[in-house]
Amino acid sequence: MLFIDTTIVGHIATFEQARLGAALIPVIMLQVIAVGMLIGVIVLTARADGAGEFARCGQIWRLGLVAGLVAGTIYALGLSFGAPILYYGLEQPEALANAAGPVLTILGWGMPGLLVFVASGHFLEGLNRPNAPLLVMAAGNVLNAILAYVLAFGVFGPEPMGAIGVAIATSMTRYAMGVAAVIIVLKTRDAEKFGISLTFHDGLSGIGQLLRLGAPLAAAIGLETLCFSVIVNMGSWISENAIAVMSAAINYVSLMYMLTSGMATAAAVRVANALRRQDRRNAANAGWAATGLTALVMSLAAFMTFAFADEISGVYSTDLAVRAVLTPLLAGIISILLVVDGLQGVLMGALRGCADTLWPTVIYGVSFWVFGVPIAYWWGFRGAGGPQALTWALVIALTVALIALGWRFHHLMHRTKVC
Repeated sequence: MLFIDTTIVGHIATFEQARLGAALIPVIMLQVIAVGMLIGVIVLTARADGAGEFARCGQIWRLGLVAGLVAGTIYALGLSFGAPILYYGLEQPEALANAAGPVLTILGWGMPGLLVFVASGHFLEGLNRPNAPLLVMAAGNVLNAILAYVLAFGVFGPEPMGAIGVAIATSMTRYAMGVAAVIIVLKTRDAEKFGISLTFHDGLSGIGQLLRLGAPLAAAIGLETLCFSVIVNMGSWISENAIAVMSAAINYVSLMYMLTSGMATAAAVRVANALRRQDRRNAANAGWAATGLTALVMSLAAFMTFAFADEISGVYSTDLAVRAVLTPLLAGIISILLVVDGLQGVLMGALRGCADTLWPTVIYGVSFWVFGVPIAYWWGFRGAGGPQALTWALVIALTVALIALGWRFHHLMHRTKVC
C-alpha cells in the first residue's frame, strides 16, 4: 500500500514525494514496532494449536485485538502532533516538517484499523490459514489504489490533494481491512472448536504472556526499523532530492522484503509447531529450508532489480535528477541489500518460533546502532557520501545481523533444551 502511495505522489512532484517520505519515517517505525508486539499472537496461537489446546486460540486472538486497539489509539493521539514531531524530534527542515505534518497526522488516524487487521491476520497465520488475510490485503490494495489516485489527482471534481489525499485513502482502507479481518475470523470454520468469539469470558488473563513474548520482539524489530528510519531521515538533512531518493529506495526494499516476511512467518509457525512436539530435528529443517528458499527468491529479486533498475526508478519518480541517483542505487547497492536483508529477516522469523527474544534484540542493537547508524552519519552525512553511503551503511549492519542470527539459530538447534 505504501508502495502505491509513494509511486502516485512521485508522479505529481518531487516535493510531494519528499512530503510523504518525511511523514512515513515515524509512521513506519511505530507501526512495525506494534506489528512486532503482535507477533506473539502468531507464536502463541501456533503453540496452542500444535499442543491441541484449541479453545485457547480464541482467547489469544481477543487479547491481540485489545493490544492492537490500545496501541493504535495511543499512536493516533501521539501522531496528532505531526509537524512538531518532524521538526523537533527528527530535525527536518521547517518547511518540510510543516508540509508533512498533516500527512503524518492523517496516517496516524489509520493505526487502530491497521493493528486490528494485523492481530486478526496473525491469528489466522498461526492456525496455518494465511489465505484469508492475503485476500483482504489484496482487496485493500485495490481499494487504496483507487482512492489514492482519485484524491491525489483530484479526479471526478475534488481539488488535487497530493500526499494528503493518499494519506486519507490509506487510513480509510486500513479501517475497512480491520473490519473485514474481524468478520472473517468470526466466520471461520471450526470457530466453536477454537473458542472464537468477541466475548471476553476469560477477561484479560494471558495478556502478560503475550506482551512478554511480543515486547522483546518489538524491541528487536524496532531497533532495525528505527535504524532504517534515522538513515532515511538523514537524507532530509542533505537535500529534498536526497530524501526523495532514500524514501523511494527504502520503500522498494520494504516492498521486496514482503517476500521474506511471508517466509519468516512460515518459519516461525513451523518451528514453533515442531518444538511444541519436542521435534528439534524438524524445527531445524524448517528454519534452514526457509533460509535456503529465501536466498533463492531474494537472489532472483536482486537480479530483476539490477536488470530493470531504470524502469523501477521510472515507476517511483518522473524527476530526472532523482532518477539519476536512484537508478544506479537500485542496480548496485540495493540489489545486494535485498539478499542480505531477506536472509537476516527469515532467520529472525525462525528465532521467533523458538521464542528466543533476548539475544536477537542484542544482535539488532549492536548491528544497527554500533555499525549502521554511526557509519551512515559519518560517511553519508558528515562525509558527504550521500544516498550511496547511507545505503552501504545499511548493508554493513544487515550483514553483521545475518551472521550473528545464523549462529544463534544453529546454537539453539544443538542445545539440550530449546526455549
